[in-house]
Amino acid sequence: MHLLKRQHGRVALAAVAAGALTLSAAACGGDDDPKSEGTNADGQIVLTVSIFGNFGYTQAGLEAEYEAAHPDIDVVIEGDGVNFDTEYRPALETSLETGSGAGDVIGIDEQATPQLFNNPDFWYDLTADYESRAGDYTENTWNLGHTPDGKLVGFGTDIGGMGMCYRPELFEAAGLPTDREEVAAAWATWDGFKQVATDFVAADTGAAFLDGPTQLQNMLLGQLAGQNDGKMYVDDEGTLTLDSAAATQSVDTVLELQEIGAIGNFASWSEEWNAGMVEGGYAVMPCPAWMAGGVIQPTSGEDNAGKWDMAAAPGVAGNWGGSFLAVPSQSAHPEEAAELAAWLTAPEQQVKVFEAVGNFPSSPVAQSDPKVADYTSDYFNGAPIGQIIAASIQSFQPLEYSYFHPPVKAAVEGVLNGVADGTFKSADAWDEINSAAEEAVQLAGAGL
Repeated sequence: MHLLKRQHGRVALAAVAAGALTLSAAACGGDDDPKSEGTNADGQIVLTVSIFGNFGYTQAGLEAEYEAAHPDIDVVIEGDGVNFDTEYRPALETSLETGSGAGDVIGIDEQATPQLFNNPDFWYDLTADYESRAGDYTENTWNLGHTPDGKLVGFGTDIGGMGMCYRPELFEAAGLPTDREEVAAAWATWDGFKQVATDFVAADTGAAFLDGPTQLQNMLLGQLAGQNDGKMYVDDEGTLTLDSAAATQSVDTVLELQEIGAIGNFASWSEEWNAGMVEGGYAVMPCPAWMAGGVIQPTSGEDNAGKWDMAAAPGVAGNWGGSFLAVPSQSAHPEEAAELAAWLTAPEQQVKVFEAVGNFPSSPVAQSDPKVADYTSDYFNGAPIGQIIAASIQSFQPLEYSYFHPPVKAAVEGVLNGVADGTFKSADAWDEINSAAEEAVQLAGAGL
């Protein structure tokens, strides 16, 4: 596990396992002459944008658009499709620790911002030039882009929102309604969702109802934390808060669904999970906007166009996911990199990304654009994704992503996946979760 540790008021990094993805060293140049750092043979400034998952910049044509408007800049986007936790983050932590090897603009998952933004020295200060842009983002997104001492270091790219993706043909096979409005009404509450799951399992279609335990638990966690006090797993001091309403109810709901037989053994991001998405191995997947356009559509492929749909998620509004762009202080051209990051996350570009891959804007201005608000997806059977996601984020409280959240989150999810694959019994899950979470906090440097 690759975790930042706080020691003597500064941030150190745990050792990174061999074989981790190496981030580009383009920001540091390839020549011993400092004047040539970060430039190519044509004398252009090379700005490397290191990302993970699917930020949509290439698909939206933003790389070419920026270069056309800035002929002295060569934009290089790398990392599309890379997993944040297992590949991208370990290499990024090493680059921050050593002071070299990071891109000029860095993508960061929202839940990791408290850890990765913990040390202001790692990041170029955007405050003086860009603090006036607060109105371009939701309040929660804007606040997460700051270091503990109040320095602006990150711009929000997108916001998750919540929907529930499902396969109508599998619902039909189970004798369930297939119309999205009827589906949304049937599972308007989580009790209703459990009943739909029970009915699906009883029909014995040969497919699992849910893909696995962790996607649903993430959705519930964010929903319930926002509905209550924002607390989830652990606070900034490393004190576990597993008795929070969000943690207890989200885990207990998953365990109850496991006992019903509604949870599939498709661990998120695994090859089996991808194959199940293509082959109809499961009927339902919790679905923020980025999951729909950025994961399900490209993974399922054109052969599954129209075979997925989206309905409103059960329960109250909430948010799951989102990312940031930041500029490491080690960049050879931080001012130019900051200008690029600001442009990529401006409302106009957020709309273009949404049109390209479905990442829902973190900008209220972009959210209200008709291209976003009125968007329907042919791939998802004509679902009004813009309306569904927008309705899910109209009112939710900020979540408390503490410094220790990522490792504890991984520990909880590891146990839930273990329950799904038979490693642990449901009755033992909470004991395993508490033990794994305590170990995760210790490894992350609690008390140092």
